Amino acid sequence: MQDNVGRKVNDKGYLIDSDGNIIDCKGKFLFPKSCLLSNEFPKIFPFTKFNPKKVTGDFEMNPSGIPILDKAPNGTLLDR
Repeated sequence: MQDNVGRKVNDKGYLIDSDGNIIDCKGKFLFPKSCLLSNEFPKIFPFTKFNPKKVTGDFEMNPSGIPILDKAPNGTLLDR
């Protein structure tokens, strides 16, 4: 799947590299794919602050402000 700018994102909307590792908007490695649970990065501490805008791609939004994710009839996500 890709964001509006053509960058790869996972089904949670995090920017990823070709191996599925989470990266920031500049391509800097943040979390390895092997540490992700359901494509979410690990929460290190309950009080850890994290800026999701650094790793979230650009999505088309519906009028309610919810990202539009394309899905096949069987529910799987489609690459754009």
